[in-house]
Amino acid sequence: MNTSTLRSFFATLLPAGALLLSLGACSTSHYVLVKPAAGNSQWQDGLQMVAANNDSVDVRLGVASTAGPWLEFDVTVHNRSRRPVRVAPEAFYLDAYSATPGIGALRVQAENPEQNIQALQQQAAYHQQKSAARPAAEMLSSLSNLLDDLSSRPRHENAARRTARQTRYQSEMARYEQERASHAVQATAARDQQRQLETTLLRRTTLAPGAEQRGRVRFRRYSDTASRLRVVMPVGGRALAADFTQQRFRLDAHPVATAPAAGRRN
Repeated sequence: MNTSTLRSFFATLLPAGALLLSLGACSTSHYVLVKPAAGNSQWQDGLQMVAANNDSVDVRLGVASTAGPWLEFDVTVHNRSRRPVRVAPEAFYLDAYSATPGIGALRVQAENPEQNIQALQQQAAYHQQKSAARPAAEMLSSLSNLLDDLSSRPRHENAARRTARQTRYQSEMARYEQERASHAVQATAARDQQRQLETTLLRRTTLAPGAEQRGRVRFRRYSDTASRLRVVMPVGGRALAADFTQQRFRLDAHPVATAPAAGRRN
């Protein structure tokens, strides 16, 4: 490969590498403070909530958590109309705007709660099956050890060799038991997470007239560098929206430099 080709190759890699590094830093080096941009917010259940409404459909939302990889909003949808209203949280999205002029918004789609729950169901089933299974290698090892026991007398196996062989066998069996126990723990953890999501996330549903539903909507924290966030909620054929401000900080109180949010131009 000649010099010009190498230069072209690395020039292509550098922007993608810088973006990956910035995303990794977002999850480990700092925290974010997200709060309503409007001054007409109200406190409810310890959360600062903002309201949006259109065509007799009311939505209240506030920041519930910014921990880990998620930005979570507590959302309540109230149908005051005389017709059923479809609520699909996976259709919600977030537009993140950089403080740097000329940088387009980064759009982040909300997580699909049904897919998240289904993934945990599959994970729990996989680990449950592994926690009760006996792999072929384990059964072959048990059979081999049994045959060695039956043939030890004709071979005049001495006590030291017999003890060493049994020690190796018991250690191998203990490892298989430990693996099964580990799978059982992971199955329980996946089921616990599944139940938590089933009870806390806003789920896909159709709201009857006068009904309301409350739950959390989650977004991946891809936009920590943005200074302004707009959450858009398509409900009942209307796109309701609420604006929030965002600040980055570190626990050591040192300021965090604001970098442009990677995204597309609107």
